[in-house]
Amino acid sequence: MRLRLASTLALALTLAALAPAADPHAALFKDIQAVAQHKTVNSPAARAAWDRLVAAGPAVLPQLLQAMNTPDTVVANWLRTAFDRIVDTELKNGGKQLDTDALLDFARNVKNQGRARRLALDVVFEVKPTTKKALFWFTDMLNDPEFSYEAVEALREKAAITKNPEESRAMLRRAFAACRDVPQAQKLAVDLKADGIAVSLAEHFGFLTDWYLIGPFDGQLKKGFKTVYPPEEKIDLAAKLPGKSGRLEWKRYQAKEATSGLPARVVLVNLTEALGVVEDAVGYAYTKFHVEQEQEVEFRGAGDDNFSVWVNGKKEFAFEEYRNGIRLDRHRFKVKLKAGENTVLVKVVQAPGDPTNNEPNWEFLLRVVDLSGKGISLKSALPK
Repeated sequence: MRLRLASTLALALTLAALAPAADPHAALFKDIQAVAQHKTVNSPAARAAWDRLVAAGPAVLPQLLQAMNTPDTVVANWLRTAFDRIVDTELKNGGKQLDTDALLDFARNVKNQGRARRLALDVVFEVKPTTKKALFWFTDMLNDPEFSYEAVEALREKAAITKNPEESRAMLRRAFAACRDVPQAQKLAVDLKADGIAVSLAEHFGFLTDWYLIGPFDGQLKKGFKTVYPPEEKIDLAAKLPGKSGRLEWKRYQAKEATSGLPARVVLVNLTEALGVVEDAVGYAYTKFHVEQEQEVEFRGAGDDNFSVWVNGKKEFAFEEYRNGIRLDRHRFKVKLKAGENTVLVKVVQAPGDPTNNEPNWEFLLRVVDLSGKGISLKSALPK
């Protein structure tokens, strides 16, 4: 009930702000606003208002898109059903009443919400299919937060048919620099390699590759996630610490960039490779890197079995779930880095043995990116 009330209030505020008195369709939005203030969007009155809105036809589509500029997905989805009904009806009649210029202007405005922008552009492409190639080939949308993937793919296709080798290579370089999608970047890396150009996906996507590892510590039958072990209290890379079956030392580990396989495997820190095959165990990874200036970044990562991360001594993230596997960018959290050296400590707990689910993987991945998803420029500061 509270969720529905919040959604209806959000709808009321959204529509009130987007329906000026001079608008010929303002009465429809005012009607919906009145319904939303005291009833759910599924009420008979709301349905009647929805019917009147649909009956207004294509002329009301710009207002609907503006009203969908809301973080409330319930409101947005409710309005989208009206948008879809209007568009579908008009397309069956030839689509001549659809104002594609207005829809395109809305789609190209990066201040509008991505899902509404994409909805508008889909209609434009349906009515004028040639617009798609023209938009992505000749308009710079490579850095558009919603349409970068399509723009990069279009540039890649253009490079493939460009007869001038230098121009083709320049296009591929530009596409790779703008790419924020790992599988797409893997294809571009292959294209560039065929032209004799080597690129690093690890560097481009900000994967942390240079580490010191220590473990295994005793997981104590799944108590290890909440148990504080010495690396959480103090980092001393020369220390010898009591472990699961003897004294432990920090080991240098360089994660290798995969040249093929699943996207999540671009750069994987394999604790089993360095620390041995164990069960019911805790392992740590530590790194230190340098950045030129203070900046807000996003850490993206995942761990098998579970995952905790400290940045500059502060625990920024922790997630406990056993036998979950690795998925690219499963976890995300924002952190402000300081200018100069920054430290990262990762804790991964391996589950106890389970004869019904034999999964020996003990691993994680972690990358540091700007808010667009591009790896930040950093340099390892670990001692040689």
